[in-house]
Amino acid sequence: MEKNITVSIIIVHYHVAKELFACLQSIIDAKPKVSYEIIVVDNDEEKTIKKDLKKRFPEITYIKSPSNIGFGAANNSGARIAKGKFLFFLNPDTLVVGHAIDELVDFIEKNKDVGIVAPLLLDQNKKPYPLQGTAMLTPFRAVICLSFINKYFPNNPIAKEYWLMDWDKRESKEVDVVPGTAFMIRKDTFEKIHGFDERFFLFFEENDVCLRVQKLRYKIYINPKAKVVHLWGSSTKKSKNIHKIFRMSRFLYFRKYFGVIKALLVEVFV
Repeated sequence: MEKNITVSIIIVHYHVAKELFACLQSIIDAKPKVSYEIIVVDNDEEKTIKKDLKKRFPEITYIKSPSNIGFGAANNSGARIAKGKFLFFLNPDTLVVGHAIDELVDFIEKNKDVGIVAPLLLDQNKKPYPLQGTAMLTPFRAVICLSFINKYFPNNPIAKEYWLMDWDKRESKEVDVVPGTAFMIRKDTFEKIHGFDERFFLFFEENDVCLRVQKLRYKIYINPKAKVVHLWGSSTKKSKNIHKIFRMSRFLYFRKYFGVIKALLVEVFV
């Protein structure tokens, strides 16, 4: 008889085998008390990691994408076969610290009005990143916070509100958007929003997912009791045309939620 799975951990791999294997080992070493499965979706176009992966981690479920299909589409592939009550989307360039997975499950199970919970992200020195989680990204906030205006006036009140600069990272925090690096979502909620919008190849997919989850009246939190080290950008550094992809995703986000005129206006400023 197949045991019930509490958490399906879904990791998309792209050119970071070394970091991926370290991430997988960190999950196993953490010895989560909840039942879990790990699903690795391989987006690498060039060569498969399947042989080495299966040799070192035989219990892991492996999916090979036909090509680099994008972050959201690959996560959707993993989610389709996931058996868990909760889905934990995790970047491969991360390390799970201590009881992070158990803490996230405990938080989301105790708070029925929470649809998404994310861990606190730490740098390689185990220090929290100063900026993580944001308020909702509107065209006005984008113009102020993502453009030259913020460069010259970095402590303006709109930026402080958007970047949550006053957040004491020892306390859990309700946010509008969590980092896409690592977050847990109820599987039934993920299915209600029909998963990731696959038009977002990379970037801004977390803004899109969080906005749709909030429309279902769920809250979104970062829980500092759960910690994950993020070795920032190991995977994205190896992606081609990264700046073009970023701009396309940004334009798509604003066009989807605010219309083409406001999307174009944002592009003029940022």
